[in-house]
Amino acid sequence: MVINWEALGATANLLAAIGVIATLIYLAIQIRQNSNQLRGSATIAVYDYQRSLTETLTQDQELYNIALRGNEDLNLLDSWERQRFTIWCIQETGMWEMCHGLWKQGALDEDIYRGKEKYWLELHSSPGRREWWNRHKIMLNEQFCREVSKRLESIAVRKLRESNPIFDSSVHTGAEGKAKA
Repeated sequence: MVINWEALGATANLLAAIGVIATLIYLAIQIRQNSNQLRGSATIAVYDYQRSLTETLTQDQELYNIALRGNEDLNLLDSWERQRFTIWCIQETGMWEMCHGLWKQGALDEDIYRGKEKYWLELHSSPGRREWWNRHKIMLNEQFCREVSKRLESIAVRKLRESNPIFDSSVHTGAEGKAKA
């Protein structure tokens, strides 16, 4: 039996190439699965953060009223309330900043991000929240602030209750702006 070394070498090269292709396909599948898992984890983190914020407001009526009045007009708040409002806004806007970063990295689905962004843009178009944003955005990521500020420039300032009655602070407060008993 005569061995054709060239044919044997070509066969070995072909098998090696098939092995490399199989390895690349396997790695691509693993990367896709990891990416899907990362997106899933990011989505869960976003909804956990949102749930935490919502629970904070529903369990603290005073903070809820401060948030409603502060969004309407920062001048309705005394100095202690302004501090609480600022801390609340940092927490809430921090969620937006986190979602923005995850979305930019491709870790958060665009539809989820755009849905949340629509709410945040509406929220930050309220008079008090817009004033807060202009004063305190320096505490947030610079790129995030640039992009959000550009978006906010094209949105008129208006009270939240005009688009969503649940944000009508007069329902939750008396004439003097303090929480109803």
